[in-house]
Amino acid sequence: MGPRSLSVLVALFLCVTAVVAVAPVDARAPPTPVCGVCELDRTTADGTSVVAGGSSLTVTVHGNGSTTWDARVDLAAGGDALAANESLRRTVVSDAVGNGIAEPRDVDARIDGDALAVTYRDPNATERHFGVVTFTPLTPAAPRNPIAIGGEGSRYLAADRLTVRGESDWAVRGDAPAEGPDGGLVWTPEAVERGSTDRVRLDVERDPVAVADDAPLPGLRAWIARLLTDDSL
Repeated sequence: MGPRSLSVLVALFLCVTAVVAVAPVDARAPPTPVCGVCELDRTTADGTSVVAGGSSLTVTVHGNGSTTWDARVDLAAGGDALAANESLRRTVVSDAVGNGIAEPRDVDARIDGDALAVTYRDPNATERHFGVVTFTPLTPAAPRNPIAIGGEGSRYLAADRLTVRGESDWAVRGDAPAEGPDGGLVWTPEAVERGSTDRVRLDVERDPVAVADDAPLPGLRAWIARLLTDDSL
């Protein structure tokens, strides 16, 4: 092989290496809020301004693999309009919840005092292995092929408090800055490194796992369940 051919091969190798190293970072989707309705800030077609204030989101993981999402959003503006107009409330909430990490089903929205209370479910937010339920949306999915580009964007909190808990007689295992009174995993802006923007980035390395209280070897079962989730293969 002549010097010219060798130089061409080296150049091609360097180009391919650069693409592999850079593409998975630059080509990811934009960051996604954990709670879309928690950062409401929009003006409706009739000129009504709807703005969220303080907010919280509680996700309950059920033993059958389903999840229930309960958001409570104090409204800094637009509360009276949403209370008086069910159609407007339904439209505003449906648009907002779809911006979060869930695939919302059966969305219900109501005004409770000065707050907007929103409940929905997501039947596709978990994986079940050996009777253990793994909650996956907090960890962005990446391409299985390391050379492929794309993948989901990073997560940011959006809510003032996020809780992931198990249903009655189920415990959630995972990494979080705090634990709630019911044993749930809790994230708050104060406990999570904010970074250089107003968006509080949520870096969750291990999926939360729900295990029945009476399940034998819960730690081992949680480890195996995480290993068998799609993102870990």
